[in-house]
Amino acid sequence: MILYLLVWIFTFELPVQQSQTDSLKIIVQQASNDSVKASGLYNLSKLYYPYYQDTAILYAKEAVEISKKLRLQKMEANSLNIIGVSYLIKSDYEKALSTHFEALGIRETIQDTVGMIESTMNLGNIYYRLQNSGKAIIQYNKSLELAQKINHERAMSLLYNNLGSYYLDRWQSFNEETDFQMAKDLLEKSMSIKEKLQDKRGLINTLLQLGEVYYESGEKTKGIQMLTKSLEYSEELNDIEGRLSSLGTLSDYYKNNNSISKALEYAKQAYETAISTESYYQITIAAGRMSSLSADIKDYKNAFEYLLVKEASNDSVFNDSRQKIRDELEIQYESEKKELENQKLMKEGELSAFSIQRKNELLIITIVGALFLISLVWYQRKINQKLRAAHRELELTNAKVQSQNKQIQQQSTELNTSNLALKKANKFREKLFSIISHDLRTPFASLNNSLDLWQAGELSQEEMDYILSNISTNTRSASILLSNLLKWARTQMSSEQVEKTEISLGELISENLNLFAKQLSQKNLQMENHIPANFTVTTDRERLNFILRNILSNAIKFTPEGGLITVETDPNQPQTILIKDNGIGMSQAQINGLFNKKQYSTVGTNGEQGTGIGLMLCKDFADSLGASISVSSIAGKSTTFRLEL
Repeated sequence: MILYLLVWIFTFELPVQQSQTDSLKIIVQQASNDSVKASGLYNLSKLYYPYYQDTAILYAKEAVEISKKLRLQKMEANSLNIIGVSYLIKSDYEKALSTHFEALGIRETIQDTVGMIESTMNLGNIYYRLQNSGKAIIQYNKSLELAQKINHERAMSLLYNNLGSYYLDRWQSFNEETDFQMAKDLLEKSMSIKEKLQDKRGLINTLLQLGEVYYESGEKTKGIQMLTKSLEYSEELNDIEGRLSSLGTLSDYYKNNNSISKALEYAKQAYETAISTESYYQITIAAGRMSSLSADIKDYKNAFEYLLVKEASNDSVFNDSRQKIRDELEIQYESEKKELENQKLMKEGELSAFSIQRKNELLIITIVGALFLISLVWYQRKINQKLRAAHRELELTNAKVQSQNKQIQQQSTELNTSNLALKKANKFREKLFSIISHDLRTPFASLNNSLDLWQAGELSQEEMDYILSNISTNTRSASILLSNLLKWARTQMSSEQVEKTEISLGELISENLNLFAKQLSQKNLQMENHIPANFTVTTDRERLNFILRNILSNAIKFTPEGGLITVETDPNQPQTILIKDNGIGMSQAQINGLFNKKQYSTVGTNGEQGTGIGLMLCKDFADSLGASISVSSIAGKSTTFRLEL
């Protein structure tokens, strides 16, 4: 956590932009005034200290020497501060302490309050790094008192953050509630000031720490909100380090909450960001996180690939370190070589002996390096063997998982098929029982009553004739109903397949005309067939005949005596049959419920009884043929059935 503090407290001024490097060097080289030269050297040191501490120290020391000569005490103290910060980054804590105390002494002498705030803050940071928390807190509190005295809000925001970090560390170590509350209060104060100053860059790390405080204390939602805000500022300011920290922490917290999909989303963003930085250290962390999450969701292929990336990045980090060591050795060698050349005339003999010694040292280094490389190759070989074994194991696991998935999918398909068949059977059963419970019961009840009266033997001949007529009618009605039900049931249970052949539509209509000749004669109805005998269609003859028979039966039933029924094709659509009558017609409500399974029999114009299911079964047969039935009617005038084949 202290790593964040270092970046914030080195100086209160913004770092010099990289584009100013050349212009500052030109100013230093061409400066005729020593104070201008000292200022240029100081600004150069500010530019270099975050990245090249040794270079920053050289520039700052030269600025200190010039400032001492000119008695520019504030410039001298500022330059000493840069030197102290550079030593702190290099982890040379003794030199950092002595340099900052020297800077503090000068600033106290000239009563530079802002400078005193900076020095005491940096001293507190050094003691914190040395794990001397007691002295660190003393320095932080001194710095805070000075900042509060002059109301230096930026300094106060940094100090509240440092103190909050201290108490956060104590809480994580000892789990004391007072430490947690102090950490929370101080970090919230820091956040409040930074929000007021619109210091979004400083807010990134404060929000990160507050997010950790809230999350670890149980306020997980608020913690994640803080981290999300930190991520927004990081992206807005293109703060790569802040973005990586926010994404990584969010991913870890969502993983703890078992929100693996969200954890993967943030981990993937962190991985892509790390790749763009080309930092092997960051890539190693991000790839490790992706490998772990992929393994959690059993995506072993990606887990293995990310593991390879992690190992490769680790090797690259190691190689970079070795390259840095080699570069430093080369620099050291060149420096010493130059020094020996300058002393060549004075110490010829010493140079020869020293060269032999140096060669021996280099030989030893070479031998050690060779042994190290051999060890590294051996170690890498072992790692590769382990990775290959892990890869084989992953492949076996994936094969098993794929086989199990295939079995599950097959079982699911079979189950869905069974469910559909069961639903169809239930629907068929419900419809069949509905029809039987109402329509089949009616003619049999009437038949039973008629037989009871006949058995009583108390009827006249005229009444007997009427009863026998009713028995005949009810028997015929029940027979038609049973015939229709049997035909429909066979189609519903797929025991009878649709067999399409080319048939004469005119002849089929004529057959039905002959079938209903008696009923037409009894009601003095006229039925006209306008379809030629040579007009053919390709369909299932029996199913089409069933549909036509039921529609014609309805037309006869609801057309009063002396009426007209016509059968013809649509001139614009020859495959469409029109059956028209000038009967009693229907209302729109009746039309809407015509094919409903709850539509029951209606008495005809001469009191004819029906089965109540004819049109419903016609609709099922039409669907099986790929045909459609529609009706248009004018109540009290006419009805037209339209059958589109």
